Amino acid sequence: MMKRCLVSLIAIVAMLALVGCGAEKPKDSADKAILGYAELFSVGFSDNLAATGMTTEQSDQISQQVIGALLTNFSQFPLSDENVKTITTQYITKLNLAMDIKTKVKKDDDEHPVVEVSASVIDPQAAAQMTTTNEDLLALGVALGQLRAEGVTDDQLKANANFQQALVECINNYIDAIPLKGTQTFDVKCKVAKGDDGKMYWAPEDVTALQQFLAGNK
Repeated sequence: MMKRCLVSLIAIVAMLALVGCGAEKPKDSADKAILGYAELFSVGFSDNLAATGMTTEQSDQISQQVIGALLTNFSQFPLSDENVKTITTQYITKLNLAMDIKTKVKKDDDEHPVVEVSASVIDPQAAAQMTTTNEDLLALGVALGQLRAEGVTDDQLKANANFQQALVECINNYIDAIPLKGTQTFDVKCKVAKGDDGKMYWAPEDVTALQQFLAGNK
């Protein structure tokens, strides 16, 4: 369900200029920095952003892309604007708890430490398959087809409190049933980078690989 804006995210990380040998070692540990990246890429927020060296503007841009993609996905249902926001918030909250992202330094090194990321990631293939077999979604599709055949518009559905309640419940049931792969691990090689404040921070060498892992594609 989560679309990845890889080009934009990589560009933001690239704003942190790579520093050569002999640079001052970052104050925060690499595992804390990678946790900040992983949480931000997955759910659009993190309590560990200070360790990444990103400015508020940079982290907000990533957050808006991650959360914006979810808002767009849920907007495909005839939900009211308020319920789109509600469902998105509930999804992010559940995903954050379900993934249980953790990090630890696997290889300590002054220039290129390796951080192990563990997370219970979504199984994208199983999730896609579930959209064709989930009873709630199938029943929803039939009901929507009948209503639209009778001339009921999406605007009318969005204004109907009973329909909205049933639709929110249906989508929440689907969210609760999204299959996970269970705890998976991925090694992230880090680099020393300079933030806009001139201080040194740890950053993933391969942002795309980390995102692919978090999306369940590794």
